[in-house]
Amino acid sequence: MTIVSAALISAGSFISAAQGQNEISVYMGVMNAEYTSVDINRRYNYYRDLYALYEPNYDIGCYPTLTIDYNRRVLSWMSAGVQANWALMHGTGRYVMESAPETSFRQHMVAVLPQAKFYIPGPKRFRPYAKVGLGIGFSLGDQVVGKPVTFAWDIAPIGFEWGSNTVYAIFEASFGNVITGMRFGIGYRF
Repeated sequence: MTIVSAALISAGSFISAAQGQNEISVYMGVMNAEYTSVDINRRYNYYRDLYALYEPNYDIGCYPTLTIDYNRRVLSWMSAGVQANWALMHGTGRYVMESAPETSFRQHMVAVLPQAKFYIPGPKRFRPYAKVGLGIGFSLGDQVVGKPVTFAWDIAPIGFEWGSNTVYAIFEASFGNVITGMRFGIGYRF
């Protein structure tokens, strides 16, 4: 009986110590994209003028993004976790040469990134943070613009959690090849 009591007390202590250590967040965002060209690697910008005559330039505009985060607190000022991202891109391609027809594309981009989140000291109801994630991204669709599998990165130099320690609103600015823009959402800490 004492062994069972000791086990229950230990389990209760562990559970109470772990409360508030996990967090899950859902973000929505809008990313503004400029243009890209099929099969042109952006590293080689000096080829763009030559290839622009034969490959379409896509006018993409803004597109929606969705991010789901899971983090576990590892230190008082840091948590580690994973983020999953989805974005829908679509656009119309216009060739520079007048006689070439217009083309269009629609593709889904999915990325999975392990991440680290760093908390900046501040008031309890308004908690600033920064985070960085590195992982892999996939482009899916009938006509994929760019490479189908890429290295994915996402940096949020500043973000804010506002609300109670359990449920809170989130606003962050982020950039990278996953999203460059603003994200907002809701989080739950348990």
